[in-house]
Amino acid sequence: MLTGLCLLLFSKITFAHFSIQQAQTRLVDEVYVLNAEFDYNFTGVVIDALQNGVSLSLRLNIRIERERAYWWNETITILKQSYDLKYYALSRQYVLKYSNRQENFSSLNAVLSRLNKLKNFPLVDKHSIENDQTYWVYLQIYLDIESLPVPLRPIAYLSSQWRLSSDWYLCPLKKH
Repeated sequence: MLTGLCLLLFSKITFAHFSIQQAQTRLVDEVYVLNAEFDYNFTGVVIDALQNGVSLSLRLNIRIERERAYWWNETITILKQSYDLKYYALSRQYVLKYSNRQENFSSLNAVLSRLNKLKNFPLVDKHSIENDQTYWVYLQIYLDIESLPVPLRPIAYLSSQWRLSSDWYLCPLKKH
């Protein structure tokens, strides 16, 4: 029994996680936009809950900061994008809601393929950025446990299979 406990403690147990594969900014019609690729790698427990009627809220946090030499970086803006995902068993459809839009998908792979790419997401107006300064864009994606049904929240807080988030990803705000 002691050997089994040691194996459990010292073995590398990995669960699914979210990650940001790449991100870049560019200037389009006087607005800086973000293009990014994500990996929403759900655990089996989360997929089972989704397929049994539990809505999932996915969040994208974006923070733009101006670099300063002698002080903490100055936060220029903080943006949040929410994605609400629900499965309807009767119609066998996944429904993704975001920004007053709704899209329907016939498979989980199809909805994840859509979620994995962000294109031309508006960040900040060109006139809010000083040309001689350096700016950084910080990104993070996560599953919002607070949006789960109340009876499921304690389980989600205690289980690492529900705590799905990416590390913060950093990319420069390109001025050209």
